[in-house]
Amino acid sequence: MKKHAWLILTLIALIAGLALAATNMVTAGPIEQQRIQAAKEARTAVFPDASSFEEMQTDTDTGLDSIYEAKSETATLGYVLQITVSGYAGPIEIIVGIDTGGMITGLTVGGSDFAETAGLGTQVKGTAFTDQFVGLSEIPTLNGNVDTISGATISSSAVINGIIRCYQQWETITGGNGAR
Repeated sequence: MKKHAWLILTLIALIAGLALAATNMVTAGPIEQQRIQAAKEARTAVFPDASSFEEMQTDTDTGLDSIYEAKSETATLGYVLQITVSGYAGPIEIIVGIDTGGMITGLTVGGSDFAETAGLGTQVKGTAFTDQFVGLSEIPTLNGNVDTISGATISSSAVINGIIRCYQQWETITGGNGAR
């Protein structure tokens, strides 16, 4: 019996590996489709007036994940910028909409790998925190026109700094010519 144990273990490992590979092949497509749909919904959430979004080329030195031009049927309405920052417990994905005049139209915080501390760090996803940015027509300034969350300073500071980087990139794209 002991002589054939390695053969049995090898067969079990082979079958398990094949089952995992088959499951990955079957689920990879739907998972990718859900990711694309979630990103599209996030862009629409931060820029609801746009009828379409056109991806723009991003330089690797910007630190941004993506930039989309938000468009109506006839004109550019603004930009949707996405960045991933490091929070207290891991990556935080931030998506910001900024119109051509420099006003922040919307903001989503989270992402599939979001793992901030429940009750504290997770507050950065809430409207009590994110609404302080919506309607700003200038670069956010920490403890100036936006505040951190008490007890979640690392998470909220990371989000604020990410939004600042997005706003600075918006200024680069538009030449800082937004009406403020």
